[in-house]
Amino acid sequence: MKRVNTLLKKVLAAGLSFGLSASMALAEDYPSKPIEMVIGFKPGGFSDAMARKLSEPLTKALGQPIVHTYMGGAGGSIAATAVKGKDADGYTVVVATSLTFAFNPLQGEVTYTKDDYDYLLTMARFETSFVSLADKPWTDLPSMLEHAKSTGMALKFGSLGPADRLQAEAISKATGVVIIPIPVKGGANMMQNILGGHVDFGLSGGPHVKYVKSGEMIVLAASGSEPLNATPDAPTMSSLGYPAVSYNSVIAAPKGLPADVKMELEAALLDAANSTEFQELVQGRYVGITPMGADDTAASIDTISNAMEAVINASGS
Repeated sequence: MKRVNTLLKKVLAAGLSFGLSASMALAEDYPSKPIEMVIGFKPGGFSDAMARKLSEPLTKALGQPIVHTYMGGAGGSIAATAVKGKDADGYTVVVATSLTFAFNPLQGEVTYTKDDYDYLLTMARFETSFVSLADKPWTDLPSMLEHAKSTGMALKFGSLGPADRLQAEAISKATGVVIIPIPVKGGANMMQNILGGHVDFGLSGGPHVKYVKSGEMIVLAASGSEPLNATPDAPTMSSLGYPAVSYNSVIAAPKGLPADVKMELEAALLDAANSTEFQELVQGRYVGITPMGADDTAASIDTISNAMEAVINASGS
């Protein structure tokens, strides 16, 4: 029996050694084939532009082509769901937003959680702002709310999605001001609704900047807790005492990447995001930040998830 146990231990040790050697070999060979980048938005938008600009230096760094697949819809959840089911081998990544992972699971309408992914990169932060026409009788969010309270005015709010509607509900609950959400699809339509006077204010992820610079619009507040790049003097929602929501552009992979593969992929993505070409693109659209790697991105997702829970609680939803 003792000889059998000894033999069994040797066999297991040999198998373990072989498995580790095979795993190390896979990591050392990475990447040996094209990498699929699943983009959670329709082609032609700014997220697509960022993904393509990032892929140029990424291809050079990894020595393999980056193949783009588009799965737009549901705030990135369609793409995130598809990527969750892929092998955690470094050959599939998803481009989505922080809310795809930090907020959508809280709504209970997706089959994944934020913990189902290895986060690799935060490459941009959208200029998400509450904006209105400049000729309105207010200059920022507090003065708009004060005007509405003093006149009994109900505010029509152009909403791009459930997250900003929850923010509006939280504001309404805290102040007693009636805010009526008006669903709007896309940033261009939002600009038309604001310019046409169909809503009193609305959420914008960036298209408003040119109208602010021309003097047609004003930024009432940044939706998050970080100052905006284009209008840094605008108050943030957190500074005003309201729940803050940040919209970041994030790249993730299925949970369980081999450590060496994750390290190599993260390093290549960070280098690509810091490239002159990519930075020229994002800085030109006022969404540039210092790119964040795996650990910082994962921590950011946790922070935003906690913030979204606060928004849900404050709105009473």
